[in-house]
Amino acid sequence: MLYPQEILEEVRVQNDIVDVISEYLPLKQKGTSYFGLCPFHNEKTPSFSVNSERQFYYCFGCGAAGNVYTFIMQMENDTFPEAVKRLADRANIILPEPQYTQQAKEQEQQKQRLFLLHKQAGRFFYDKLQESVGEEARNYLQKRQMHLNIQKKFGIGYAPKGKNELYQYLQKQGFSQEELQKSGLFVEKKEANEYFDRFRHRLMFPILDIQGRVIGFGGRILSSGEPKYLNSPETILFNKSKNLYGLNFAKNTRKREIILVEGYMDMISLYQAGFKNVAACLGTAFNQEHAKTLKKYADSVILLYDSDNAGTMAAQRAIPILVQHGFQVKVLQVPDGKDPDEFIKQHGAETFSRLLVNAVHYIMFQIQCLKKEYDLTQTQQKVEFTIKAANILAKLDNDIERTVYTAEVSRMTDISPQVIESEISKIIIKEDMAFMQDAQQQKKMQYSKNKNEITKAAGILSAQKDILYLCASNLQVYQKIKTILSAEDFSEPIYQKVYQKIEELYQKNGTIFPAELVNYFELPEEQKKVTEIFAVVLQYHSLKAMEKALTEEVRTVKRASLNQHLAQLPLQEQSEQTDEQIKKWVAEKRNVDNLYITIADG
Repeated sequence: MLYPQEILEEVRVQNDIVDVISEYLPLKQKGTSYFGLCPFHNEKTPSFSVNSERQFYYCFGCGAAGNVYTFIMQMENDTFPEAVKRLADRANIILPEPQYTQQAKEQEQQKQRLFLLHKQAGRFFYDKLQESVGEEARNYLQKRQMHLNIQKKFGIGYAPKGKNELYQYLQKQGFSQEELQKSGLFVEKKEANEYFDRFRHRLMFPILDIQGRVIGFGGRILSSGEPKYLNSPETILFNKSKNLYGLNFAKNTRKREIILVEGYMDMISLYQAGFKNVAACLGTAFNQEHAKTLKKYADSVILLYDSDNAGTMAAQRAIPILVQHGFQVKVLQVPDGKDPDEFIKQHGAETFSRLLVNAVHYIMFQIQCLKKEYDLTQTQQKVEFTIKAANILAKLDNDIERTVYTAEVSRMTDISPQVIESEISKIIIKEDMAFMQDAQQQKKMQYSKNKNEITKAAGILSAQKDILYLCASNLQVYQKIKTILSAEDFSEPIYQKVYQKIEELYQKNGTIFPAELVNYFELPEEQKKVTEIFAVVLQYHSLKAMEKALTEEVRTVKRASLNQHLAQLPLQEQSEQTDEQIKKWVAEKRNVDNLYITIADG
């Protein structure tokens, strides 16, 4: 799918990268850059930098980089055209009809076939639940008090015991063997050259995407055996680390608060009881990808996990991820170790709603969990508890919240709030100093290419990146370099394209804006590589130092290119034309050895 570059640039310009990224995670300004915790890898010290002047981001920790399109593609798992559409809608820009490439058409057709296949599979499971073979599954649902209208709404079904009943059914519906393989619903036994149904004798839960399309299944075993729950494997439609069960229904409530539970039955039980803004993880711990997905539809989350040790630990792991992505977080643990489904059946929806209202702030939950580890009648344990509690409170940015919870810790320990606040201040100062030292160290690592290192031209790829940076930063440099280097002299196809686009953009605009240059690349990995060219600012103490560095790097690239040309000549090929070409390359190489680049001052 293709859009004109003028449209891409208009959409990009109307979506300031700082504003867009701030909608996903908190940023703190430091000069012309903004820093935050990277959403693409776990970290405690912010290394994710957003440059407001250049309109791109770069993570000094994991190397994630790109412009506003790249960010949306990575955060939302969008394709490039989907990211363009999302940002155009955000800026109220009407897009023209896109042009599809042949490859894009084929990929879209493949996805549509798999959507249809999963829909048919869901119908198969639902029908089997109504038949005599589904009696055991129906009895289980009756025991769990799941209403018939809820069973229908969620498409609950039954996978029969037969080894390939679904396989045969879908074959009759006209799906090819390749499509059946890619669905993930079957297991291949290569030695027998057969395919078996992945789900057998299980209660089936269709997993829907946010648009309500079936993308996979979860199956609960009805007899003894492991695993108790089985999910579809990863496919081009389904990723359990990004999808949340029931989110397609929860978003329709228009509430910006989500109740997050652990499993299918808890989610359905709450929904049946009238709590529609509920979603569940799909048999995996809550992670960064889940948070990105959830951020589109909620600002606050109530964690409703089991009250046992496993549930408490799961909540503790989810809290920092949610906080990092800017959610307001509360935690509710059902009394007496019951799960939500059991509690609602025993006490009713009204009593449960009162529990929800009294869900505790995540800081209070963390402090309460910490308190269980200490005997506060013992002086030393009281000191240790208070220090650890102060470390938790130091993470709060809101002064009012910090004051309130400091008072709570004071009440627990009989230590004055002023003393606790003093400890918190020390921790904050220490963490700020550590952050600044770490940021400086990271910058040193990234900007370590001083004049001496540059003149050594350490590596062909490094030299190519530096040349492209200088060409895009200085028209005079580009005008000089284009008489020496052609696009083919760059070993990386992506660098060849960047070099060509630099020429186009100079002709079009008379200047190069890095974020616009990134627009010409659709794949996130390509956009990352282009952004990396501009992520490190090359600095020289004088024009002469730049000329010297540039000369060495151009020599490195040109020599490598000529050597590659010579190496590709077949040894047995001998002709007058070949001899002339070799003489030409040898002469060029000699010229390169004697090359010195000068750039007019100013």
